[in-house]
Amino acid sequence: MSGLSDSKYINNIEEKVFKAVSVIFIISAIVMPPYFGIPAPGFDLTAVRMLIIALMIMICAKRERLYDFLPMIKYNGVFLATAPYIFVITYTMVLRTDLKAFLNPFIEFLILFLAIYVIRRSLGVDTTVRIILGCYYLLAIEGIIEYFLGYSLFYYLKTLDGALSSGIFVRNGHYRIVGPAAHALGYGLMLNVALPLTCLDLKNNKFYMFQRPLLFFMLIINIVFTGSRSSFAVMGVEIIGIFLFSAKMEKKRTLITGTIAIVVIGVLLIALSGTSVGGYFMLQITGVIDELFDTSLSVKYGATLGTKTSSDYRDYLWYVFKVNWLNPLLGLGRSRPFSTVINGVTLKSLDNHYIGEYVRYAYPGMFSILLFFVVMLFMMLKKIIKDRDAYTKAFFLGSLSYMIALYYVDSLGTLKYLYLFFALFISYAPEQFVTRIKNKTSKYMKLTI
Repeated sequence: MSGLSDSKYINNIEEKVFKAVSVIFIISAIVMPPYFGIPAPGFDLTAVRMLIIALMIMICAKRERLYDFLPMIKYNGVFLATAPYIFVITYTMVLRTDLKAFLNPFIEFLILFLAIYVIRRSLGVDTTVRIILGCYYLLAIEGIIEYFLGYSLFYYLKTLDGALSSGIFVRNGHYRIVGPAAHALGYGLMLNVALPLTCLDLKNNKFYMFQRPLLFFMLIINIVFTGSRSSFAVMGVEIIGIFLFSAKMEKKRTLITGTIAIVVIGVLLIALSGTSVGGYFMLQITGVIDELFDTSLSVKYGATLGTKTSSDYRDYLWYVFKVNWLNPLLGLGRSRPFSTVINGVTLKSLDNHYIGEYVRYAYPGMFSILLFFVVMLFMMLKKIIKDRDAYTKAFFLGSLSYMIALYYVDSLGTLKYLYLFFALFISYAPEQFVTRIKNKTSKYMKLTI
């Protein structure tokens, strides 16, 4: 009996350790910057990669876990949706002799499947959502402090060279916050994907814009402080989406609270219009208006005449599809730099993730990643229509907003945030993703269904 009790005690300890590592994995995926880790020849061990290795060792070391994890991938419809893209990155790696062409997206997919597993096996959806929201409270507070300091507190964690493109991002004389991301635009993507999650009522399964007003407004302030017009515009789309997805009673509450909030914000902007912060808010608002209606209102708040250069540059990016030295079936991979001249304009930066995928993986890669995204959105929308489910509304709006933002920027190493949302939805509605079940997979059935 003592042997059985000792074994049970060890298993309990081991389960607690696995749960702790799972929590750290989720936190690290959100909070830890890509420039923190252990340098290694050709493959730096970032914090997230170290946690991936730790989880894989713990999964492989215990037969029960391994027999749960492998069927979870094999019988999961998500794997079928990712298979075409995995095939493309594999042959691109071989034909271009470019390990990064395979390894970078493969690690992102590994984050997706590990997140599904730890959410289903150990943490649960509600606990994971609370962990994510806690991380964003931390990021939102840091972002506000960072704006006034003029540098990110996460820079103190920098141990890897090459991951951080620049220590300072400035536009029109204003510092742009970056949080734990490697670029201000990347931080904007991180914030966009999380904003709808703040509206989720976990206890009552409701969707209300001001469910967490403090976090909601702090994230909006952070989005403004990134100086990213695309993130600001996507935020506007998200707010409209959140309102439309709310139930009738929540819509009424939103209109009342929102009207009060708009009046208060309007008064504050007028009062602070002569200050740096107030001017910066007006600069972002008028900058988006200028983009939409081709006006020049932002000049009054410090924008230069060249501010629209980035949007003009993005217009030229569409000519990339006509560059005849790019192979439409075989992309350049990730190690080869891209540069071309179109109508006298030099194109180097791929400020559109989907065009970037064409350059890296040609048409097969671009269409296969789009297929994966569309499948996920379709599955979410299907559940929303069927059940009017608040959780799925938050996951759908966060995912859709991120995908819209990718039209204006490259992913900048932030796809893991989208994949965390995918993992939450797959864990929340696993019945939509099971493709095949055998009698011998009873453990998997308990896990998935």
